[in-house]
Amino acid sequence: MIRLVLRGVADRARPLVLSVLTVALGAGLAVAALSLQGSADRVAAEGAGAPWRLSEPPIVVVAAPEDAGLTATPSGEPARLPPATVEALAGVPGVAETEVEAPFPAYVVTDERTLGGQTQRSWGHSWALAEAEPLTLALGLPPGAQGEVAIDAGTAADAGVAPGDRTRVLTPEGTATVLVTGIVDRDTAGGQDRGVFFTPGEAAARGGDPVLAAVWPREGTDPSRLAEAIREEVPQVRVLTGVERSEALAPGRTGRELASGMGRFLGTVSGLVLAVAAVMVAGLLTTTVRNRVREFALLRLAGAGPGLVRRLVLGEALVLGAVAAVLSWVAGALLALLMARFFEAMGVLPPGFEPEVGLPALAAGTVLALAVPLLASWAPARAAGRTAPVEAMRAAQVASAPLARVRVALGGVVLGGAVALLAVAWAAAGSRGAVVAALAASMVLVLAAALLAPVLVRGVLRLAGPLASRGSVPFLVHREAYADTRRVAGVMTPLMVTTAVACVLLFQGPTTSEARMHSYGERLAADLVVSGSVGVGLPETAAQTAAGVPGVSAAGGFRQTVTAGTGASLTTYLVDPGTVADLYRIDAEQGAWEAFDAGGVALDAGTAGQEGWRVGDTVTLSGPDGQPILARVAVLYEAGLDFPEVLLPRQVLAPRMLDAMESAVYVTLDPGADPAAVARRLEGAIDAGPGILVTDRPGHLADVAAQGEGDDWITYLMVAVVAGFAGIGAVNTLVVSVAARAGNFSLLRLVGASRGQVAGMVAAEALAVSSAAVALGTAAALAGLAASGYAFTGDTVVLSVAPGRYALLASAVLALGLSANLAPVAAALRARPLHVVSATG
Repeated sequence: MIRLVLRGVADRARPLVLSVLTVALGAGLAVAALSLQGSADRVAAEGAGAPWRLSEPPIVVVAAPEDAGLTATPSGEPARLPPATVEALAGVPGVAETEVEAPFPAYVVTDERTLGGQTQRSWGHSWALAEAEPLTLALGLPPGAQGEVAIDAGTAADAGVAPGDRTRVLTPEGTATVLVTGIVDRDTAGGQDRGVFFTPGEAAARGGDPVLAAVWPREGTDPSRLAEAIREEVPQVRVLTGVERSEALAPGRTGRELASGMGRFLGTVSGLVLAVAAVMVAGLLTTTVRNRVREFALLRLAGAGPGLVRRLVLGEALVLGAVAAVLSWVAGALLALLMARFFEAMGVLPPGFEPEVGLPALAAGTVLALAVPLLASWAPARAAGRTAPVEAMRAAQVASAPLARVRVALGGVVLGGAVALLAVAWAAAGSRGAVVAALAASMVLVLAAALLAPVLVRGVLRLAGPLASRGSVPFLVHREAYADTRRVAGVMTPLMVTTAVACVLLFQGPTTSEARMHSYGERLAADLVVSGSVGVGLPETAAQTAAGVPGVSAAGGFRQTVTAGTGASLTTYLVDPGTVADLYRIDAEQGAWEAFDAGGVALDAGTAGQEGWRVGDTVTLSGPDGQPILARVAVLYEAGLDFPEVLLPRQVLAPRMLDAMESAVYVTLDPGADPAAVARRLEGAIDAGPGILVTDRPGHLADVAAQGEGDDWITYLMVAVVAGFAGIGAVNTLVVSVAARAGNFSLLRLVGASRGQVAGMVAAEALAVSSAAVALGTAAALAGLAASGYAFTGDTVVLSVAPGRYALLASAVLALGLSANLAPVAAALRARPLHVVSATG
C-alpha cells in the first residue's frame, strides 16, 4: 500500500508540487502569525517593551480596580490611588520613602509644530519618576521650581532647545512657557513616548491622584516582607516587585493598540488564508480524482476494494501534507522575519519586539499542513471509493456526466441562506447584526455560486449556442465546454473565489468609511469644528473659550473612552450636556435633552434595551479605570452605528482619565454671523499651538475622510497575502486541469487542427471562463458590500468602488486565468500527438 501511494505521488510529482507549495504557504503563514503574536506577548510578559521599568524602588504599588476587565484593553485607564491609600502606605512599618506618579499630557510646542501625536504620545511626569527608573541627565540639572522642566533628548533635539532655553508646553490647562533646566538621556526613537519632567509638586498639581506609588524600605528591612506587610495592611492595591514593576505604568495606549492591532490583523489573515487553502486544496484534489477515474477503474477491475482506493487517495494526501509541513517551517520562519521587518518599517511593532519562531507555532503549522489535505481529500476519496468498476470505465470514456443532485440541492439551500442574510441585513438596517449579516452574505453567495457553477455554466452555454457557428474556434470552445461542464465549473471556481475575496478586502473599508461619513454628516449640526494636532487634541478649556467668542451660539467638546454595563464594553463620549441638542441632530426616543445634566447619562436605545434600563433608572457603569459610575438615565436616543452608546458629562469621568484633552470642539453660530470671521477669532482665542485648525462643516467632513485613508497599506497587504494566496491556488487548479487534457489536444491535432487553433480554443475558453468568474465573484462581493452600506446607514445604499482599483483587480484575474491555461497548453503542444495519445490511451 505504501509503495502504491509513493508511486502515485511520483507519477504526478509535477502537478503535486504546486499543491504542496499551496499548503506549505498557508501553514507557513499560520506559523508566522502565531510566532509574531507570541513574540509580542513575550515582550509584554517580560516587560521588555514596557515604557517604564521602575527598577530603582524595590516595591511599586498600584490600585486594584473593582472591575479589571476594561483596564487591560487598549482604551483602558489605570485606576487612581486615593490620598488615604497613599497616607496608609507611608504609615506601614518599614517604609522609608514613597514617591507618587500621575502622568498627564504635556507636549513641547515649537513655532512650526507640536512634538508628539497619535503614534508617539508626550507625557508630563514627576522628576521622582525619572529617579525611580532611573534616568540620567545628559546635560543640565533637574527641575527645581515651578515652571522648570527637563525634557528627553529626542524632544530637545527636535525642538532645538538646550538647558537655559525657554520653550512652550501644551497641557490640558493650555499652553505655558517653561524654563528647560536639563536634558534627560532617554531614547524616543525606538518607539518610547516623549517625556517632560516637572517638579514633584507641580506634577502632582497637574496630574491629580497618583496611579502608582514607588516604595523604598528602611535600611535593614527585607523588601519581600515589606511587600507582604503592605498587602495585608493596605486594602485594594496591587503590590509589584521584580519584573512586575514594569506593569505599573504604561500611560500611552500606543503599545497596547499596536500589539492588539497586529494580533487582530495576523489572526484575520491567517484565518482567511487557511479557509482559502481548504477550498483550493479540496477543489484541486477533486479535479485530480476526476482525472484519475480510469486509473481507479482499472484498480477496481483488478480486484481492489473501495477501501483500498480511499486509502490510496488519503495516503497521497498525507504524503502531500507531510512534505508541506516540513516546508511550512522554512516558509513560516522566512515570513515571520519579512513581516516583522515590514511592520517595523511601518512603525506598528511594540518597542523591544524581536521575532522568534517557537515550537508551539511550528507544531500548529505541522498540524494544519497535515489536516488541510486530509480533510480536503475526504470527500474526493469517498467519491472514488464509491464508484463501481463498470461505471468508472464508462465515466472514463465519456467526459460528460449528470450533475450531482445533492450538489445542486445544496447549492439551492446555500443560495437561499444568502438571500435570507440579505433580507436580514435589509430588515434590521442600522444594527451591528445587519452589517455582519450583509458581509457574511457575500461569502455565502460565493459558496452558492461555486456549488451551482455547473448549472450556471450550462445555462451560459445554451445562451451562447448561436455563437458557436461563427468559426472553428468558437465551435471547438463550445463543444469542449459543453462536453464537460463540471471541468469548466472547477476551473471557474478558484478564480471566482479570488475575485470575491479581493473585492471584499479592497472595498469593504472604503464602503464602511463612506457609510460612516454619511451618517456623521447627517448627524452633525455644527457650523464650525475646532481641532488640534492629530492625536493631541485641545485644552480642556477650549470649549469654554470658544463659547465666549463673538458670533458663537453654542460650543461643546468631546472625548472618546469606554465604559461597560453588565455586558461588553460600550463606546462613550464625554460631552457638555447642555450643548448636545445644539451640536447634534439626535432625537430623544425617550426622555428630554433638557434633563441631561451633571448627574445624568444618555444611552443608545438599543443598548439600554439589552441592559433593561429605562429613563429615570439609576444605573451603574464601570469606567475605563474599572471604578463604578452611578448615573440617572436621562435620555434614550438612536443615532446610528458609528455614534457612541453612552454620553456622559465630562466632569464625571475626565478627572479619572490620564488624557482628557478635547478631541475637537463643535461650534454653532449665531444667525447672520460670518463663519470666516468667527473662525479667525476662534484661532486667535484658543491657544493650542500651531496645529489648531478651524474648518466649516464640509471641510471637516473632508478632513475626517482623508484621515481614514491613512491605513490603506493594511488593506493592500491583506489583499496581497490572501487574494495572492487564492491566486496561487487557482493557478494550481488550472494547471492540473489543463494538463489533464493533453490527450484531447493531441486528438484535435491528429484530426487536422493546427497548434494555433488549439491554442486559440484554450485561450478563448480561458478568457470566457475567467470573465464569467470575475463577473460572478464581483456580483457576489458587491451585493454584500452594498447591503452592508445600507445596513450601516439604515436609510441609504452606500457602495464605494474605485474604478481604477477594480480594473486592476479584474485585469489581474483575467491575466491569471489566461496564463495558467496557456502555459501547460504550450508544453503539451510541443509533444508529438501520437506519443501523447498512446501514453494517455
